[in-house]
Amino acid sequence: MIRNVFGINIAVRDLAAAVEKFEAILGIKARYSNAEDFAFPGLKGASFSVGGVNISLVASETDDSVIANFLKTRGEGVLLISFETDDVDAEVEKLRDTALQFLMPKNAEGKFGKVNFIHPKSLHGVQVELIQPSDAFKAKSKE
Repeated sequence: MIRNVFGINIAVRDLAAAVEKFEAILGIKARYSNAEDFAFPGLKGASFSVGGVNISLVASETDDSVIANFLKTRGEGVLLISFETDDVDAEVEKLRDTALQFLMPKNAEGKFGKVNFIHPKSLHGVQVELIQPSDAFKAKSKE
């Protein structure tokens, strides 16, 4: 079952410039992410906890990452909305029986927990991440 909005991810070209702007607007310092905080390689990021929701800025370290491809085709902006679930496996299985198309045949797992992504074509142009965050990742995201 979906518990809440876990976060909003924004694709940016220049992470340092984006962090500077968001720190000025929000009045709080960014938390920088590690490579293991992402389901895909070649990404870097920073996030802000605002009202219990993570606002994450995500940039690419390579020219061929999922973020680099997103920026080439769509430009900077909202990449996805992330919903937290207690059991991503069960949620994905339940939703596969609908007309929703997932980006990965198998859920990704890492230090962040477990995730899968619903293709934007399935949800009116919005990519959705279903995440079952690990306890450590959840605690880190609230710092």
